[in-house]
Amino acid sequence: MSELILHQYELSPFSKKVISIFAYKNLAWHAVEQPVVAPKPDLTPLTGGYRKIPVLQIGAHVYCDTKLIIRELEARYPDTPLTPPELLGAAELIADWADHRLFSNAATPSIFEIAELVPPEFFADRAAMQRPEVMAAALPVEHIKAQFVLDLQMINRQLSAADFMLGSRFTLADAAVFHVLNFAGSAPSLRAEIDAHPAIRKWLKGILDMGQGQRSDIEPSAALDIARDASPDLTPPANAIEDAALTVGANIAIRPNDYGQEETIGEIVWVTADALAVKRTDEQIGDVLVHYPRLGYLFETRD
Repeated sequence: MSELILHQYELSPFSKKVISIFAYKNLAWHAVEQPVVAPKPDLTPLTGGYRKIPVLQIGAHVYCDTKLIIRELEARYPDTPLTPPELLGAAELIADWADHRLFSNAATPSIFEIAELVPPEFFADRAAMQRPEVMAAALPVEHIKAQFVLDLQMINRQLSAADFMLGSRFTLADAAVFHVLNFAGSAPSLRAEIDAHPAIRKWLKGILDMGQGQRSDIEPSAALDIARDASPDLTPPANAIEDAALTVGANIAIRPNDYGQEETIGEIVWVTADALAVKRTDEQIGDVLVHYPRLGYLFETRD
């Protein structure tokens, strides 16, 4: 099974990041609509607990976190490379900034403005995903919005000098910044701030005009059937390494180090310098191999 299945929901900004890459590569893919808030009964059998969106499924392989999803797409579809090697380090740095600092500055004011578009339980659900010390340190919304405006000024300076974030072509850096600004644009006051920058407006339109690739929608039950009918390939990749802290065969619990503290527990099958894969068995779908990046995650060995 090699079909690309993206578990997402329509308001998810990080899903739009991956979808923009589907569009750039003109890939065929299936969309599975997942709930905006927990519980996510049709996602848990695949991930074992990880609840962030999106999740990429390819047969009985499950890829968590957009960092890893995008690397997998690059490896599987190299004919339309996303980012040239000489720009990859810079693109990854910008993507990390966009996914964390820029997104944080955009999300809070955006959510408060579009509250009527999200389920009533959304705020309680997202508060439960945060660590208590993060909630206690929350800054005033107006200050966060002012920081976002300063971010826009930096982005506009770059796009005033080049067609894209790193020059003349779309890269990972564009996908990462795009998903944040596209989401922020759903809030009227932030849309006005974005529209005040002509270079950003033109750039956003160009990416939106790329479309969504070759999208088709399937039911969650169909995705689970695909996983059940497939068997994960447990062969280590060529760049697998030995790591004394992450021993092959050990049982391990994995959870994000920022928000969304649900765990995936499984047996380590292989480890690389920047990723690892764990095998887990679910009563609904059988064996799956869940892939995680190492950056941004905590690992705890279990007996």
